Order: sequence, then structure tokens, then C-alpha cells
Amino acid sequence: MRKIRLGAIQPHYPSLPPEYNCVRENFSADPQEIFEKALIPYIELTAGLLEQAGEAGCGAVTTCEDLCGTAAFLARTGTREEGNLFPDLLELTAPYVEERIAGIARRYQMNIIACYNRREGGKNYNQAAVFNREGGIVGSYRKTHLPPNEMWQVEAGTELPVFDLDFGRVGVSICYDMMFPEMCQSLSLKGAEVVFHPTAGYGWYDSIGEATLRTRANDGDFYLVTAKNYIWNAAGHSSVIDYWGQVLADAGFYENAVVFQDVDLDIPKTQPEWFYPSQVSGFAGIHPRKLRERQPHLYGELTKPAEPLAVPTPEEQAVLLEKMRDGRCHW
Repeated sequence: MRKIRLGAIQPHYPSLPPEYNCVRENFSADPQEIFEKALIPYIELTAGLLEQAGEAGCGAVTTCEDLCGTAAFLARTGTREEGNLFPDLLELTAPYVEERIAGIARRYQMNIIACYNRREGGKNYNQAAVFNREGGIVGSYRKTHLPPNEMWQVEAGTELPVFDLDFGRVGVSICYDMMFPEMCQSLSLKGAEVVFHPTAGYGWYDSIGEATLRTRANDGDFYLVTAKNYIWNAAGHSSVIDYWGQVLADAGFYENAVVFQDVDLDIPKTQPEWFYPSQVSGFAGIHPRKLRERQPHLYGELTKPAEPLAVPTPEEQAVLLEKMRDGRCHW
């Protein structure tokens, strides 16, 4: 039996001090100061909750999206002299968080999926690094479906990898990715038994957001583990959902919570042997039967190239920044 305790955290991140609000007209701050005074507290709050997950015996746990808090600085584009500190903050936070997460993974012998913005090869990525129980990074997933605001400074990933950990095969879907069913279906077809979902929200309102997660898990025949930062009575909360789309554990609207559930990945998703699809096909297991019932030749529309979404010009970005300053637009 492959029993594993799957967990997710739900941190209540502190608000950034107003002097570090990058949409202010005269924003000017030192990246090192922001890192030490504003972003390290973000990271340490997550680290503390991951330690709680370790103490609770979790075998695998996910953080929520942007655990370093750097996304708050996406809105200021241009050069560093013009106030764009986003690349500098990524250079400062990534080494710190990777060392911190690796230590926790080793201490508790726990797999950790950690989601943070990272700069590599002169480009910025929203990525989830997969740490094994020894604290090594076995691979990473770069968010492939970017909402319009992230496109200002983040590069989209180009691959949908799965990772073979000591308990089974896992995939990762970051926030906005979940709005695209094709993404989860691809992970399912690659054999993902668990999909970890670090997120900052559902992408739509609360009830349909939860319904989407339950549907993705049921359609993909995998366990779905979502980690969302705490906002009282707002869209999204951390949870563990099984391959039937049933919510097994839910953090509700509790701040700084850890939620987890024991599962056995060797228990197949089956219908009764007397049920006619099982009798006629000879497959009581839903996933192996669906793999044989698919009609890929009919799905060509899904792979036709999409018309790209235009990123606002610097002039248009300046107009949006002005709207943010006076509250007519929220990031």
C-alpha cells in the first residue's frame, strides 16, 4: 500500500508597509531593505507552517503561490532607475527560500512543493520547485498559463512535466493554470496520481471555483491538493480533494492553518463489478477504461494555435499604473 499524508498550508501574509508600495508615484526603495524587512517575514511565515506540516507527519505538502511576496512588485515595469525592483528581488529571495525549504524537507523527511518567482537566464518565471525528502530539488514546473498582469514581467513555461517521487507520480498546476482543463488532462494522461495546486485564488467566484477544483480532480482521476493564502470570506481556501471530486479536508477561512489527509494511492478508482460498464468492458477501474475510450482524433480543435494576448505597451502600462494609484484599478 502506498499510503501518504498529503498536506497544504494556508498562511495569512502581512500587508506590505505603504512605503514599499511600488505603484506610488515617487516609489523608491532599496531592494535589500525590502527583502529583509518585508519579504523575509513572508518566507518565514510559510516556513513555520511547513514545519507544522512536518510535525503532523505529512509526507508531501505544498505552499501557496508566490510564497516570497514578490508578485506585489510586478506592476512597476521599466528599468531599475524607473523603480522596477522585481528582477532584483527575485535574485535576493530565490537562494534564501531554497536553502530554507531544503532544510525543512531534510529535517522532517518530507516532500515539499514550493512556489515562488525565480529569475534564470535573464528571464523571470513563476515556478514551483519540487523538493524531495533529502532536500534536493528533483525538478521544477514553470507556470504555463499567465494571467494578463503577470505577462508584464513573467515568462510563460513551455512544458508540463510530471515528477516521480518516492510515493508516486505528481504534477503541478499553478493558480491560473487551473482555468484550463486541457492542462490537468495532460497531467492525467502522463500518469499524475496527485496534482499540487499552489494558488492565489480561484480565478472566479467562490462556489464555482471549488466546483472547478472538484471537477478537475474527478475528470483527471487524481488527488488535488490546493494551497491558498488566507483571506477571510474571499475566493479560495486550502484543501485536499480525492479522485471522485470529494473534499476530504478543508482549511475553511482559518488563518495560518495546515490541512492534511491520509490517502492510499493503491486504492483504485473503481465502479462496482456488477455495474454494466464494468461488466461489458471488463474494466472496473475508471481511469484505465477512459484511456481506452478516448477519441483523440476528434480533439484537434484543442491543439489549434491560439491568438496571442497583446501585452500593454509602456504607455498603456503607465495609464494602468495611474489608475492603480487612485483606486480605479486593482492589481
